Amino acid sequence: MSQEYTEDKEVTLTKLSSGRRLLEALLILIVLFAVWLMAALLSFNPSDPSWSQTAWHEPIHNLGGMPGAWLADTLFFIFGVMAYTIPVIIVGGCWFAWRHQSSDEYIDYFAVSLRIIGVLALILTSCGLAAINADDIWYFASGGVIGSLLSTTLQPLLHSSGGTIALLCVWAAGLTLFTGWSWVTIAEKLGGWILNILTFASNRTRRDDTWVDEDEYEDDEEYEDENHGKQHESRRARILRGALARRKRLAEKFINPMGRQTDAALFSGKRMDDDEEIIYTARGVAADPDDVLFSGNRATQPEYDEYDPLLNGAPITEPVAVAAAATRRHKAGLRRLNL
Repeated sequence: MSQEYTEDKEVTLTKLSSGRRLLEALLILIVLFAVWLMAALLSFNPSDPSWSQTAWHEPIHNLGGMPGAWLADTLFFIFGVMAYTIPVIIVGGCWFAWRHQSSDEYIDYFAVSLRIIGVLALILTSCGLAAINADDIWYFASGGVIGSLLSTTLQPLLHSSGGTIALLCVWAAGLTLFTGWSWVTIAEKLGGWILNILTFASNRTRRDDTWVDEDEYEDDEEYEDENHGKQHESRRARILRGALARRKRLAEKFINPMGRQTDAALFSGKRMDDDEEIIYTARGVAADPDDVLFSGNRATQPEYDEYDPLLNGAPITEPVAVAAAATRRHKAGLRRLNL
C-alpha cells in the first residue's frame, strides 16, 4: 500500500460556513421528522381521534401522539397505501441534497422542472395503480382520493387492464424524467444481475459436486472393450482353427485310407529307431500308386506323353503349328470341292 494510506493522519475539525451549517441542521431535522412520520404511519389505529373521525375519552395508541394520528389519517386519506413511501422519499431527498451540497455547478431550472414533473407523475400513477389493483386499507381507499379519481376516470374508458397498462407507461416515463435513467440501461443492469446470480449458483453447485473425469472412465471402458474383443476374437480364431484342422484330418482319413496308418505312425509316440517292432510309421507306409509325388508314376498315360511338352521335351509350339497346318489343308480341300 502507498504511504498515503499507511501513515497516521491528524484529523482536524474544520468550521463550516453559515450556509452549510444551516443545510446540515435542516437535513438532520428532516430525517428525524421522516423517522417520526414512519412510526406514526406504522402505529396508526382507526380508533384514535383524527381528521376523519372523533373519539371520546379514549387513549391514543399512535406512537406519534395526537399529531401523529392526525397526520397519518390525512396521508392515508389522500395517498392510501402509498403514504408509506413518503418517509422513504424524504430520506432519499435529504441524502441527495447532502451529496450535492458542495457542488458549485449552475442550476439547470429546466432539469429541475423535469424532475418535479417526474415526481408528480410517479405519485399520481402509483396511487392509480394501487386503487385499481390493491385492496383497501382500513376504511381508506387503497389509492386514496387521488387513486380513486384516476381509477373512476380510466376504468369506464380502458377497463382495468387497459388502465393498468396506461398508468404503467406513464409511471415509466415519470421515472425517466425524475432520475434520468434510460430503460435500456435499466434492462442491461437487470440482465447483468440475473446472469451474475445464475453464475454464482451454478459455480456453487459445481463446487458442491465431486468432479469426475468422465473422459478417463470412457477411455478405460473403451480399453476394456478392446481387450475383451481381442480375447473373444482370439478365442474364436482358435476354435475356428481347431475345427478346420479336425475337418482336414477327417477328410484325409476318408479320402486316403493310408492316411489312418500315417496318423497312427505320427501320433503313436514311438521312435523310428526303437528296437521294438514298429507297426505304423511314416517311413514304413507304402506309397499310394495314384500319388505321383511319392510313387514315381507319371501323371498322364504313356500314350499321351507325346502331346505333353513337359514330359517329352518337345516345345509347345510344334503341336500348335501342326494343328494350324492341318486346318489350312482342310480349308483348301473344301474350296476345291466348291469350285
